[in-house]
Amino acid sequence: MSENTEIRAALQSLASEPLPERISYYRKPFMVLWAAIQEASSDVAEDYDLPTEMAQLWVAEQMRQVSDSLVDRLAEKAVAHGASKSNVARAAGASPANAERRFPRLKGEGPQTRLLVDDVLDTLE
Repeated sequence: MSENTEIRAALQSLASEPLPERISYYRKPFMVLWAAIQEASSDVAEDYDLPTEMAQLWVAEQMRQVSDSLVDRLAEKAVAHGASKSNVARAAGASPANAERRFPRLKGEGPQTRLLVDDVLDTLE
């Protein structure tokens, strides 16, 4: 059995797990993210005189955009390390037939544009 076939089987098995079981894998990171959003939004609320809920919404949306960008980068990295585009799409909850539509940079056409996560990571250096 090829590695891509084994990965596909593992992803299918994971997808068939009950929701509480799947959530258990990302519950802790979510709690850390939620705490970080609350902390960051308190600064935004104070600096811009926004209600707490609006500041939390703004910070969470920024995090969603950066997370989407990170997913794109991780998809590229997985393909670069030998994963099939179909399995990358499956891991991201997309149809294997739509891998290149979901991750346009997997087409490998022309110069790649920077991702939002690149800009965020640049600020950490």
